[in-house]
Amino acid sequence: MNKSILDQGWSMMMNMLEHKQAWKGGLLLKVNPQYTSQTCNKCGHVAKENRQTQAKFECVECGYVANADIKAACNILAVGHTVLSVERGCGKGRSKKQKTSEICEGIA
Repeated sequence: MNKSILDQGWSMMMNMLEHKQAWKGGLLLKVNPQYTSQTCNKCGHVAKENRQTQAKFECVECGYVANADIKAACNILAVGHTVLSVERGCGKGRSKKQKTSEICEGIA
C-alpha cells in the first residue's frame, strides 16, 4: 500500500474524504468490507476457500476466477449501490443478511 496512505491514520483519511465530498457536493458511503473478498459476485457463494492466495479469487461453487482485489472492489461497489437504492426509496427493502451501512451525516 502507498506509504503516504499508511503514514496517515485511517480516521484522518476518512475525515478528509468526508470534507472533500461535502465541499464538492458528493456522497460518501461507508460500506462494511467484511467478506467482500470471499464472496463470489457471480453466484453469491461466500467461503474462505474462495480466496486461496492473496491475488487470486476462485469460487469453489461456480468456478468463477478473478483478481481478488478487483472482485472485492466490485462487491463493495454493489453494496454501495444497494444501500443508495434502499436509502433513497428505490429498493423493495434490505436483505435480512445485509447490515446497515452508514451514510455520512450532512452530505445526503
